[in-house]
Amino acid sequence: MHRPLFTLGACLAVVMSISPAPVLAAESAALIGHEVLSRSSQISLASVFEQAIKQAPESVLQQSAEEQARAMQALARRWIVGAPSWQTSIVDDRLQTDQGLRELETGLAFDLWLPGQRRDARALGEAYNQRSAAWQSWLKWLIAGRLRTAMAEMETADLALESATEIAQQAERLLDTTRRLQRAGAASELEVIQAETLWLQRQREQMAAATARANAEREWQLLTGLNVRPDTHREAPGTLDSIQADHPLLALRQSELAISDAAVLAAEREARGSPNLSVGLRRERGDWQQPYINSAAISLSIPISSRAVVNAAGSEARAARNESELARIQDLRELNTLLQQTQRELASVNAALPMAQREAELGQRQQQMAQTAFETGEIDLPEVILILQRAYESTLAYQQMLLRQRHLESEYNQIVGVLP
Repeated sequence: MHRPLFTLGACLAVVMSISPAPVLAAESAALIGHEVLSRSSQISLASVFEQAIKQAPESVLQQSAEEQARAMQALARRWIVGAPSWQTSIVDDRLQTDQGLRELETGLAFDLWLPGQRRDARALGEAYNQRSAAWQSWLKWLIAGRLRTAMAEMETADLALESATEIAQQAERLLDTTRRLQRAGAASELEVIQAETLWLQRQREQMAAATARANAEREWQLLTGLNVRPDTHREAPGTLDSIQADHPLLALRQSELAISDAAVLAAEREARGSPNLSVGLRRERGDWQQPYINSAAISLSIPISSRAVVNAAGSEARAARNESELARIQDLRELNTLLQQTQRELASVNAALPMAQREAELGQRQQQMAQTAFETGEIDLPEVILILQRAYESTLAYQQMLLRQRHLESEYNQIVGVLP
C-alpha cells in the first residue's frame, strides 16, 4: 500500500498552472550577482522613450548633423565661391643704379559662381538640412526598435524563468517525498538517485534562466539608464499594410540620395572651374626723379573646361550616387520582406491560438482524470507522469503563443515605422 501513496504524492506535486508573476529566489539572484528590477505600471515604453534617446551613443552625432546642415546652407548664401585671396606682385629691375622700372600690384581675388552653380549649392544645403531632419526621425525609430526588442527579451526571459522555477520546485518536492518514502522503506536507493538527478538538472535550468533574465534586464538598464521596468507592454496592432515613402529609414536613404545628386553637380562644377575676378591697385615709376603713377587694376579670368574632364571628375560621385540608390532599394525590399513574413506569422499565430487554448484545456482535464484514475488504481505511475508532463507542456505552449502574438504586433509596428 505504500507504493500508491508514493506515486500519488509525486503526481500531486506536479502543478500544471504557471503563476502570473514569478519571483526569482533570493539565493539565485545573489549567486548571479544581479538585483531584479522592480516593475511599475506607471511607466511605459513611450514614457522612457526620450530617456533612451539621450542614452543612445548615436545621440552625440545629432549636433554635428545639424551643424553640417547649417554650414552647407551658409555656403550657398555667399556671393563668391570659397574664400577671397590677397595677391601682391613686385617688379623691380634695378640692380646697382636708379635707372629702370619699378612696379607694385596688390589686390583681392575672388572666385565667382557660374550660372546655375549657386542654385546647385543651395540644393546641396537643402539636402543636408533634409538629412539632418531625417536622421533624427531615423534615430527615434532605431531606439524604438531597441526598446521593443529589450522588452520582448525580458518578457521571454520572465516566462522561461517562471517555467524553470516551477519545474525546479516540482522536482524538489518529488525528491523530498522520495527520501521520506525511502526512510519508510517504500522507495529504493535507485529511485532516490533518479529523483535527485532530476532535481539537479532542474536547478541548472533554473540558474540558466535566471542568468538569461539578468542579461535581459541589464540590457534594459544600459538602454534606458533606469532601474525600473514596465509591468506589462501591449501595443495596438498596426493599421498600415505596406511600407510608406515617409518611413524613417527610407526618408534617410532618400536624403542621402539627394546629397549624392548634389555631390555629382559639385564635382562637375569643380572640374569646370570658377571665373576669377581680381580687384586692386597698381603703382609704378621709372627712376627716382620720376613721379609714381597710380592706377586701378581689374582682371578677369574665365576657365575653359573640357567635357571629358568634367565627366571624369563626376564619375566617382555618380558611382557613390548609384550606391545610395542601391542602398535605398535594398532597404525597401528588406522592409517589405520582413513585413510580409511578420504578417504571415501573425496570421498563423492568431489562427493557432484557439487550438492551443483548447489543447491546454484538454490537458487540464486529462490531468484531473489521470489523478482520479490513479487513486482508483486504473493507471500506473509512468502513465500519470506522462499525462501531467503533456498537460504542462500544452499550457506553457499556449502562454508562449500569447506572448509571441504580442511581440509580433510590436514587430509589425516597428517594421512599418510606428513609434511607441
